[in-house]
Amino acid sequence: MMSLQIWILIAAICFIGELITAGFFILWFGVGASVAAVLSYLGFSETTQFIAFILVSIILLALSRPFAKKITQGMPTKKAASDRLIGEKGVVIEDISLKNGGVVRISGDTWRAISDQEIKEGTSILVEKIEGVKLIVKPAA
Repeated sequence: MMSLQIWILIAAICFIGELITAGFFILWFGVGASVAAVLSYLGFSETTQFIAFILVSIILLALSRPFAKKITQGMPTKKAASDRLIGEKGVVIEDISLKNGGVVRISGDTWRAISDQEIKEGTSILVEKIEGVKLIVKPAA
């Protein structure tokens, strides 16, 4: 049985989730759960509460998508600072060993780096990808 407290809990979870994600997606399910909570308080059947929850959520979601798309259209996609390093060249400032990795400098910043081969200090490198906070590098061609 869907009681008032369950609908309030669902709404609260959705609203908190929206604060964390900020995508205007979960918000509408929170509004739908709030409407269902009001209907539960007024004594409507569980079927009516559930249908209202689904309908309100879907209608608000459908109405907000074009608006969200319109206001985000043309905005540049942003990469994380570290993602911008992929494909960049740098130089080894501390030998990179297979066991311990090493240190590289790219655009004035110092990064821990690992490689599938040993690379000596002073060698130019190319960033292939990023794992956690370490760069995966190879010698630049």
